[in-house]
Amino acid sequence: MQISLWSNMHGQGATSATTAALASVLAQRTNYKILVTHNHVERSALEGYFYKPSKEAELSFSGLANQGLDALIRLIQNGRLSPDMVPDYTYSLLKNNGLDILMGTSKNEYSGNNDCFMDIIACAKRFYDIIITDVHSGLEGTNSLKVLENSDVIIYCLNQNRFLLEDFKATLENHPILESKHAAYVISRYESKSSMTPGNISRRLQIDRKAIFVVPENSYFMDALNNGKVFEFSAYYKNARKGAEKDFIASITSLADYVIKGCTK
Repeated sequence: MQISLWSNMHGQGATSATTAALASVLAQRTNYKILVTHNHVERSALEGYFYKPSKEAELSFSGLANQGLDALIRLIQNGRLSPDMVPDYTYSLLKNNGLDILMGTSKNEYSGNNDCFMDIIACAKRFYDIIITDVHSGLEGTNSLKVLENSDVIIYCLNQNRFLLEDFKATLENHPILESKHAAYVISRYESKSSMTPGNISRRLQIDRKAIFVVPENSYFMDALNNGKVFEFSAYYKNARKGAEKDFIASITSLADYVIKGCTK
């Protein structure tokens, strides 16, 4: 299964943060082999939400080139990449490939390697049970549309901004293929006092209310993002009896269960 998270506007839907939270919760609730990656041209914030590399690793350009997408691009261009090789170039958070992170390229551009990314994902699907992709926002200038078209489930990362919601509706109308996908809709940094309630958003976008999930703002989660501790945050607070952090994890858990059990179209 390929699950892609995407927003129509950059920096508005907390897409990378939601990706990290969802992947962490799924890894802790299932025994699936899970790969997390992204199609951002440059290394995105996603990797840093799971771990903080050492200063030595940050300065080692040769080290960067021998792991993540850069290494896999070379292998697939040379016809040498096989599914069981993909985990060798990831950062593993759990044993038995329970949560592997595929780092982005260290280069400033893919240099025409967008098709290579798609080929790598296709190869990885033969090893992993679930691939979770943080997809670059928008549809112009990237291979994001192609990634979404090849996904089994799309999680649309939105907020309560009317302009973003109207733009999102227009985007779906202009790309009917997206409306045919199994989907969930996440309202990040949710404000309960806003007039843009899930019911209101459901009517505006003409989508199933049951497919909308609200994720509240949480300062401890923000700290976890900044410190590369999202997995640890999720593991710690999943057993909390009450509190804002328990509510936050519960919202991500509901999303995870919905995705695994089957989304509506």
